[in-house]
Amino acid sequence: MPVRLLQTIAVFLLCLCSGLAEAGPLAGSVVGLAGQVFVDRSGQRYGLKLGDQVFVDDTFTVSADAKLKLRMNDGSVLSLASNTTLRIDAYALNSYGQRQSAVLSLGGGLIRALTAPGGQPSGFEVNTAVSTSGARSTDWFSGVLTASPQPGSRLSGAAPGTAYVVVLSGTVALTSRATGRAVPCRQARRSRCRLASPRRRGRSTPTRWSAWPPSAGPPAIQRSAAGSGRS
Repeated sequence: MPVRLLQTIAVFLLCLCSGLAEAGPLAGSVVGLAGQVFVDRSGQRYGLKLGDQVFVDDTFTVSADAKLKLRMNDGSVLSLASNTTLRIDAYALNSYGQRQSAVLSLGGGLIRALTAPGGQPSGFEVNTAVSTSGARSTDWFSGVLTASPQPGSRLSGAAPGTAYVVVLSGTVALTSRATGRAVPCRQARRSRCRLASPRRRGRSTPTRWSAWPPSAGPPAIQRSAAGSGRS
């Protein structure tokens, strides 16, 4: 085999091994992709491709009109909408391949999480700047408004940065970072959840909403008094 070819192979393997060494633990893979989606890993930015592996500590940026779907190692599926930023903070499995803990950080946008059953104990959390959403085995959306909703929208009046949860099945606990108060969000149409809104004038202004079926669109937002304990 020519020396130049051997040198090329050696350099390629060295680069490949260095890249893998810098990545965190394997978390899943890309199973759906449309448009431009980027991952920030170990100080470098890469364009994602179908079939790419994803790792703990990866941060994903989904461009406008793009979409991303990830299948995690425990079988859970994450779908990221356009204009979404998401980081995998932790994704740990037990010896049986069941999830022990999963922690994600949602910087903005919208994700849908179809979470697989986990081990005992297990957890699945989505953190935002103002809230933490926790679930086990369920189908749900977690979102953070990146802009003011259009007039007439069912989210009209909610400020950018507001976190919200939509539950299609199961139960999700939504916890305010400001107050530490947790509210269960259920699929039932009349259940109510309190959303953590950005701080205004030094105070946390909670909002509340009724859950809605997936075809109905976002709920009407109702403002409540700052610091109110009602739900």
